[in-house]
Amino acid sequence: MSTVCIDKLTKRYDAQDEPALRSLSLDIAEGEFLVLVGPSGCGKSTALKLIAGLEDVSDGTVSIGETVVNDYASRDRDIAMVFQNYALYPHMTVYENIAFPMSIARRPRAEIDAAVKDVARTLQLEALLGRKPAHLSGGQRQRVAMGRALIRRPSVFLMDEPLSNLDAKLRVQMRSEIAQIQRRLKVTTIYVTHDQVEAMTMGDRVALMRKGVLQQVDTPDTLYHRPANTFVASFIGSPAMNLFRAQLTQSEDAQMMVTFGDQTLAVTDRARDRHPGLRTLTGDAVIVGIRPEDIEDAGLVGDAAPSWKIRAEVKLVESLGSDHMTHLRIDAEQVFDTDDDTGDVAPDKSVCIARFGARSTVRAGQTATAVVQCDWLHFFDPKTGEALSKTAQPPGKDP
Repeated sequence: MSTVCIDKLTKRYDAQDEPALRSLSLDIAEGEFLVLVGPSGCGKSTALKLIAGLEDVSDGTVSIGETVVNDYASRDRDIAMVFQNYALYPHMTVYENIAFPMSIARRPRAEIDAAVKDVARTLQLEALLGRKPAHLSGGQRQRVAMGRALIRRPSVFLMDEPLSNLDAKLRVQMRSEIAQIQRRLKVTTIYVTHDQVEAMTMGDRVALMRKGVLQQVDTPDTLYHRPANTFVASFIGSPAMNLFRAQLTQSEDAQMMVTFGDQTLAVTDRARDRHPGLRTLTGDAVIVGIRPEDIEDAGLVGDAAPSWKIRAEVKLVESLGSDHMTHLRIDAEQVFDTDDDTGDVAPDKSVCIARFGARSTVRAGQTATAVVQCDWLHFFDPKTGEALSKTAQPPGKDP
């Protein structure tokens, strides 16, 4: 096992174009499972190829252990990769596919046999060693591809969207299996995916990228509860965080409030403690964020202060059995921070998605009252999109 240090890693495919990867710096600890996640074209697969030596570095360094490996060929970096396409040899059995790296290295037959059986036991492939890939399921073929990589006992394991070709149910099973195998073997692993659920459930840490730039790297819980900016807030979480342009005000009893459109909520002491930048901002514009799971049907909650409630028309209810995704019409300016063509403001009135409990009886066309967990409101600078959790400077103003 080895550490991996990426220092100001940059990749340009053309001098005239924007870099595909821009000054990426990451330290991956020995035995850590780090997930690179982001939308298509964000640079995550490019970063993995540079670490693997499959493409040349434009600027910066890649170190594996104590060695800078920029000038090392891929085969000399002591890494193993698993790709989206399994690339198994169709004429070989599972045994022969797994054994292939050791066979071409001309290792003794007894050593190969022991290693293949050990890997097969780890991946639960013992009963399949005599089969050929055409007679395997997608999940089984993926495990064979992993086995072929693991048998080399690499210092670093690289995975590029390895579950993309599997159906939804098998993906859930395989992501659990991969995470358990990695923790058992303690191999330093860098895993690339576009699926934020995959990233959150598998990684010790998650690095979220956008347009070649690292946005935030931290534990899954920290990314979820303390997003660094509106893009992280929008990307992490399903459904995404509701974001609205808002104004900070003060009630008659000096309570800080936040008003977005025709709705007003209390900014509690706990919310201010999580966002120190709010303390000097009464009267200023902000972006307020509310997670859908922090909005509940008032009929299921009981008593709540009026300043913790919103009231709106129900546009749509999506029943998932365990809960109801309830779309509420809010007369406020909605903020989108994504890489698609959605635009900045929603047409018609904006939509606030709430995750109501399974016993909610609210239906489309009704007017519903919902209780918001105001302790868990999020606040961002309306000009930069940065979270107000680190700065006490009024948003959009120079220090």
